[in-house]
Amino acid sequence: MWSSSSPNVVFSATEVVGQLSMDIYSGEPSNTSSCINVDIPDDVAVGQPLVFEGSATSGTINALTAEIGDAIGMFSLRDCNLHWLNQSYDLQEISPGTYPMTVIDWTDDASCSLLVEHSLTVLELITGLNVSTLPAAVTRNESVLELVAWMVDGTGVVVSGDWDDGVVSFASCVNVAHITVIIFKYIYETTGTFAVSVTSENILDSRAAEDQAISVYERIQDLTIYGNSSVLTPPGTGIWKVATGTDQLPLENLVCVWNMGTDYGDTIHNVSMLNSSMLHEITFSYGQQADVGIQTINVNCSNAVSCQNLSMDVTVVWDNVTLGELNCNSSTLWNHSITCELTIVHFGTGACFEWDMGDGKPLVYYQDGFCADNVPVGSPNYIQVRSTTSVRRIVIIIASE
Repeated sequence: MWSSSSPNVVFSATEVVGQLSMDIYSGEPSNTSSCINVDIPDDVAVGQPLVFEGSATSGTINALTAEIGDAIGMFSLRDCNLHWLNQSYDLQEISPGTYPMTVIDWTDDASCSLLVEHSLTVLELITGLNVSTLPAAVTRNESVLELVAWMVDGTGVVVSGDWDDGVVSFASCVNVAHITVIIFKYIYETTGTFAVSVTSENILDSRAAEDQAISVYERIQDLTIYGNSSVLTPPGTGIWKVATGTDQLPLENLVCVWNMGTDYGDTIHNVSMLNSSMLHEITFSYGQQADVGIQTINVNCSNAVSCQNLSMDVTVVWDNVTLGELNCNSSTLWNHSITCELTIVHFGTGACFEWDMGDGKPLVYYQDGFCADNVPVGSPNYIQVRSTTSVRRIVIIIASE
């Protein structure tokens, strides 16, 4: 038997073999020993045995005794030439917690003994871990993510949510009452694709949920479109660009859908990067006479969390002019008008005529529809301009001011 009710207690152990008894140890054990090593676990799961291992290099009879807390005492005695000790004790009656423990190992060599004061942690194993499903795409600095973890059983549990951007959220020292819910909230500050993981663990056990991939995008809010405001066909080729505005941060992995106007279908362009130095550019040609007039270009650029629609007008001019003969009055009185007749083989649209009357006065202009140049609507110096297109001619009556 042994007792530890007094700070200066003297321990003793007696082995009874048949009618004989042997006093194998008496006295106060040492807390250090050069001849005994004992391996004492720091923790054990509820329902699992507590295993002691040790070795002794002196003596022929070895004894091991242990006490856990105030209520549980255990005793073991071995009477062999012992070099290795392995004892297992059932802890079914111990509930989760941390208990003080005293362990003594000694031999019949009075100088070979060891006393160890120890703390034993009894834990309940984690039996389950489930997590909520995160959205596949969120907005940087806007979307508040809520990651919910459900744990089944376990004591002294640490739950961690790794957001894969260098930040890990923790909930420590959780004692699970059958089912416990932990909620982590997070806002990403950087864009990219991340693998979010959740683990729950205590000293004895760990569980991990399956990683979830989440993509973080920048919001599209300030894009601009610019390019040719008019094209001359043939060939009718122009270049148009989408750029970021002053309030737009860089964007990745965009889809831009263009529509070039009446009778044209949509075209899809994948844009890997759009920022202050990298633009999205397309080239397009209007190639038929039916395109003549104002065409409205539309482009919608989007990512998984946002989009912006842009538009601009472009004037399409069909300019294929073939001129015939020019005939004017061969003479006229001073201060009288002169009539000139120009035969038009083919006029197209947007053709502009500049008439130079040879008198040093400013040019006389005639324009039809959309002019390819910036020509004023009326003549600044001559007042009468009319066309007779039914005979495929233009008759210009010039009257001086």
